[in-house]
Amino acid sequence: MATHIGPGGMIARFTGKVFVALGFIMGIYGLTEAQPVVLQAGLGLLVAGVLASAYGLYRMLPKL
Repeated sequence: MATHIGPGGMIARFTGKVFVALGFIMGIYGLTEAQPVVLQAGLGLLVAGVLASAYGLYRMLPKL
């Protein structure tokens, strides 16, 4: 079953993947170097990435 995501859903899913990856990298760097500002920024990127991925999933669902 193929569904058409549309450009908004594709952008949201790509942005979510990038934000999650960068959030993990920044979070690990913030933990190893003991920099709380970088750690908080990484956690913020993780949250934004999960929300963007959830929006992309919402755009994939068929409209009722």
